[in-house]
Amino acid sequence: MPTLDRLCVSCDLSIEDPYYLMIADQTWHSSCLKCFICGLTLEDEQTCFIKQGQILCKDDYMKCINMRKSSSETCARCQHLIQSNDTILRAEQYIFHMDCFTCIVCDMHLYSGDEFGIRENMIYCRDHFLEQNSSKFHDDSGYQTSPSET
Repeated sequence: MPTLDRLCVSCDLSIEDPYYLMIADQTWHSSCLKCFICGLTLEDEQTCFIKQGQILCKDDYMKCINMRKSSSETCARCQHLIQSNDTILRAEQYIFHMDCFTCIVCDMHLYSGDEFGIRENMIYCRDHFLEQNSSKFHDDSGYQTSPSET
């Protein structure tokens, strides 16, 4: 039976060894599989990751994911970037730093469990939201009710 001529994606040489690695439908010499960022040889690692077509070790993959998260999301109140170590609160599709989760009118700090209202990306305490005659009122349970139901 004829053998298939396998080429290593990294070094472009024929793979003659009986053992080779196949990642994302591409073949590699065991010694050629390395992290694109740090150069760590991955032949002895249990996992490797692919990001934008590049092979990464677990540590560099997680760094890329954390950089993406922290650089793509901003606080709805202060518009500063959300860092991976920031404590945040979510309201609908909006994200707030814990310190920014305050009523836009009276600046009262709101905590998990407090009733609040939200219009666009503005947070209102219960009293100021009801003054706005809005039809939606929130609590941290995820339910929405009208002001007459609260």
